[in-house]
Amino acid sequence: MVLGGNKRARVVQSKISEALGVSQQTVSRLLNELEAEGYIVRTVKGRGEFVELTENGMKLAEELYGILSTLMRVEDNVLLLEGKVVSGLGEGRFYMNVQYYKNKIKELLGFLPYPGTLNVQVIGESALKRMALTKERGIRIEGFKTEDRFYGGATLFRAKVNGYEQAAIIIPDRTSHPREVLEVIAPIYLRGELGLSDGDRVLLEVKLEVEGRR
Repeated sequence: MVLGGNKRARVVQSKISEALGVSQQTVSRLLNELEAEGYIVRTVKGRGEFVELTENGMKLAEELYGILSTLMRVEDNVLLLEGKVVSGLGEGRFYMNVQYYKNKIKELLGFLPYPGTLNVQVIGESALKRMALTKERGIRIEGFKTEDRFYGGATLFRAKVNGYEQAAIIIPDRTSHPREVLEVIAPIYLRGELGLSDGDRVLLEVKLEVEGRR
């Protein structure tokens, strides 16, 4: 909700940056633009910055909330996302070869993942609907430590890919991918088995569930 459900709240730009997946410079620019357009009023007190919605800001927030609620409405806890296949960065191949993640995926989803991921960039309205994929609505894999490094956690969502059922979206807690790019895992090489190339359209049918209700 806007400002945590309040009309006025203290804001920390680094937290907004993390939540939106953009830089702090972008957050600062957006706040400046909102203030210039008359949607917010900002007040600096001590080390804190407070943001208050104006009447125009409240009206805009209500309109956007209504639009988002409509877009993110799901049937039977299944979220439909449209996207296109894009090339990855090689991160998925690295992590899908880590035995800990392979074992956890086998335990939680019932299959050993192919050593790589299918990267799908959600498009159009799906870029907004993707916001429904939160830790609270997925299946968690917690991070772990070795002597050399810390491996972060991730959230899993069972999904169909163009009708293929035994697949899932994996969203690492930390990733170099932009927010609109989703990584899909499966026990098979999805590009080859489904005949997919960069730019091909993909329909993801994503299951939203609370961990433990599988």
